[in-house]
Amino acid sequence: MRRILKILLAIVGVLILCVPITFVITFLLAPLWAWIEFHYQIESIGHSGPSDWCFYLVYGVLVSIFMAAFAVLSVSLRKGRKTSPSKTTPG
Repeated sequence: MRRILKILLAIVGVLILCVPITFVITFLLAPLWAWIEFHYQIESIGHSGPSDWCFYLVYGVLVSIFMAAFAVLSVSLRKGRKTSPSKTTPG
């Protein structure tokens, strides 16, 4: 039960951490959104900044990257704990 709580807290932390990072990256990608709008005629950027779908796209990509990194890190730490020698071995 304790492990599940830690995982849930980590997931919520990642979701919250990604929000401000998403806003910064989305605004930094304004030239990309303008290029997409010009070439593909998809409403991407307006007078007040990028469209909502731009934020959602960047947020989805960031959450996917962070969750994949979290999964890889947790699996590697768990494997490391199982293969490391125990401290109670006679020496």
